[in-house]
Amino acid sequence: MMRKYILIILFFSAIFQLKSQTITLQMCRDSAVSNYPNIRQILLNNETYELNIKNIKTNYYPKLNLNGQASYQSDVTKIPDMPLPAFDVPEISKDWYKINLDIEQMIYDGGITAGQKKVEAARYEISDQKIEVELYGLKERINQLFFNILFLRKNIEVLEVLHQNLETRIKDAQVAFENGMLLSSDVDALRVELYRAEQKIVEKKEDISALIASMNELTHLNIHSADDLIVPDIKLDNFDFVNNRPEYILLSKQQAQVLALKSLTKSKRNPVFMAFGQAGYGRPGYDMLNDNFDDYYMIGARLHWNIWDWGKVKREKQVFDIQNNIINTQRETFNQNLKADWHKRIADIEKYEKIIGRDQEIVRLQKNVVETVDHQLKNGTITSTGYLIELNKMLEARLNLEAHKLQLIYAKYQYLTSIGNL
Repeated sequence: MMRKYILIILFFSAIFQLKSQTITLQMCRDSAVSNYPNIRQILLNNETYELNIKNIKTNYYPKLNLNGQASYQSDVTKIPDMPLPAFDVPEISKDWYKINLDIEQMIYDGGITAGQKKVEAARYEISDQKIEVELYGLKERINQLFFNILFLRKNIEVLEVLHQNLETRIKDAQVAFENGMLLSSDVDALRVELYRAEQKIVEKKEDISALIASMNELTHLNIHSADDLIVPDIKLDNFDFVNNRPEYILLSKQQAQVLALKSLTKSKRNPVFMAFGQAGYGRPGYDMLNDNFDDYYMIGARLHWNIWDWGKVKREKQVFDIQNNIINTQRETFNQNLKADWHKRIADIEKYEKIIGRDQEIVRLQKNVVETVDHQLKNGTITSTGYLIELNKMLEARLNLEAHKLQLIYAKYQYLTSIGNL
């Protein structure tokens, strides 16, 4: 995974120097990921993991310790005088000195080292997966920003058509007023509607500017206007339920860590074998009857086996079993909620597909109505109010059609995002 993000970073650091004026949703998502500050934690996690593994491997490296000691004791072992000729009873000093080099070499640690490696690997995967969860939220936010910009852009396009239409109608109405076919209030009503359209255009342009600023901050792209964005195209082959959500995968990795910790706990009850050696110099040496400074050494093997721990390991394993069951219930709950959301996402897609068909028919019919009242307005057989009513109906129909088209695309993206496939 780390290599994948490094490639993304390198790719986008070069490609966006071309200053392309066409921005896709995928470009925004990938650029947001590559410029996400916490993405650097993946590299740091990897460095930490490698260092910890190296430390764990030292369990089987020889351990060297240099120990020194000087002491004075109140009494020492004494040998009573013996009535033997030519035999001097040695006198042992009360001040003792020694310096030792102690060596230990692990032969078998009961599987503790192997268990620690598995626990560390699980911890490393969890750390990386938490970043994936953050990136999932980031991608969702990019989706929302991108489509909100597209929604507003489409609204502006429709409003600008309305604005042009109203300007033309005002000119025609002014001529009709001058010829005595319309009242001045009819012309004023058209101008009021024109100003309202201008207000809405200004409002939505400001909203777009705010959204683009947020998008540029997250992606480090240089998006100048909503026109730089390309409406994405997406096709769904099937609606098979899968769960590739990063949160669900995180639960699986946390479960793997619990199992690794349980296995490591079991290893604590296994016997441990090691070889050891000691070389030193001091007074007295291993010969307690020699009161002179002397060198000495010893080699051997050592066994350590905790044969009774009052059920401590057993209880620790039970705790891990409980934690594992808790994660299982969390996985089941997450899967259940996701499946409920999956049904809703499919219903949304099917809903918009049906609505769009009706929208197209409504626009076609309302266009005929507007053409009719347009002729009536020119001939003075209808007031501007009647014309505006029908014109606004057509505007609403067009807005609904364009909005539903984008909502259908957005619903498909949300469907794939919700199951973790985008």
